[in-house]
Amino acid sequence: MATLENDAIDRFFRSGLKLPHLRILVSLAELGQVTRVAAAFHVTQPAISKQIGEIEEALGVPVARRVGNAVELTGIGKVMAARGREILRHIELARRDVSALTTGTAGHVRFGAVTTIPQPLIAHAVELFMRRAPTATLSFVETTLDKLVKMLDEGELDLALGRNRIADNQDVLSQQTLHREPFVFVVGASHPLGKVDLPVSWNDLRPLRWITPLRGSPAFATLVEALAAQGIALDRGALESSSLTLNLSLLIRGDFVSILPLSVARHHVSRGRMRVLPLAPLEPLGEVVLVWRADTSAPAADLFSDCLRESSSELLTGEAE
Repeated sequence: MATLENDAIDRFFRSGLKLPHLRILVSLAELGQVTRVAAAFHVTQPAISKQIGEIEEALGVPVARRVGNAVELTGIGKVMAARGREILRHIELARRDVSALTTGTAGHVRFGAVTTIPQPLIAHAVELFMRRAPTATLSFVETTLDKLVKMLDEGELDLALGRNRIADNQDVLSQQTLHREPFVFVVGASHPLGKVDLPVSWNDLRPLRWITPLRGSPAFATLVEALAAQGIALDRGALESSSLTLNLSLLIRGDFVSILPLSVARHHVSRGRMRVLPLAPLEPLGEVVLVWRADTSAPAADLFSDCLRESSSELLTGEAE
């Protein structure tokens, strides 16, 4: 009996499963009602019920059950919806790749970013771009936001990523927040506060040596304000640095405390190099902002903008690491 059931399941996944089946199950998981799914697909309710029936008949097991006016997926239905969501995502990525390749996007993109943008975000966007536009070229510069804005103003850059929205030049520059993530307080795993279960309070930060953003930057002002609210002043010897590479190296050695974007900190925590201290994060520093010239447009720059948006959305789920 079990062999017959397995044969039916194998046959369904080899030749019976269709993309509409997956789209319906994914939508049913999200919307919870057949009527809503039917409206989303612009078909009748019986048409959706028929598709669900095809799946259940082929598998020999139910994938959904009614609970009042709603429809709830069974355990098997939930597994298929979860896997279906992944499959549909990869199909959409394939569509984007093929679309970009068939249009023959070419040209040169000039791109810059501040140093605190997570490197996986940029690296993944570059990989997507070079795959979708293999004949295009790209140049990259890493510097402070004020210099990036100046380069955009003077036409030396097409796109830039910053940590703050700009207040002026709105007639020339456009901007969009790609995502928000907090900055968190971190120490190296070998730091005296680096033990995972060790309780930490704000008072524990008073005697520590700091790596801070450059004085005069919005990040420095936000950090100083947050510490002042806890009665802490940066009056000990501190290192001011805009080099993420240097900051990470010093932190991992265990001598300093600093702040990092959550996604960057999470990457090193997962590898046992760092600890995020159990203190309130700095929410105002959490934006990643894409800035571009509003008066010019090029297919290659537009494509790279899309790649940055895609990479940014994946970063917070860990897929772009």
